[in-house]
Amino acid sequence: MKNKKLLVLIPIITLSTFTHGKMTKDNAIEEICGSISEYSESVMQSRQLGGKMVDSIKLINQSGAAEPIKNFHKSIVFEAYKEPKWATEKNQKNAVTEFSNKMYLVCNESFRNELKDLD
Repeated sequence: MKNKKLLVLIPIITLSTFTHGKMTKDNAIEEICGSISEYSESVMQSRQLGGKMVDSIKLINQSGAAEPIKNFHKSIVFEAYKEPKWATEKNQKNAVTEFSNKMYLVCNESFRNELKDLD
């Protein structure tokens, strides 16, 4: 499911990224996945602080983003809310960091796999 969503986003994001400053494939992937990681961090932070999933989805729906990006952001929210909400601050911070790292890795591996023929 995640790979299908990335396939939809690849043309949108890579075209935009590569045309601004002639980035390399590696730099583009790192920039894109860095943004995904930051977004994932904020979603999990909200989740750990007791935020409701429905509120996150409403914000996405109200954003001016293109549908593929909205759908991708929703998939991140869904993944975050599959994770437990922890009681201690230490565990909450750990959950935020681990989720952000996990989403970065998923993004990076997916892009590298999908763009391997561009080398």
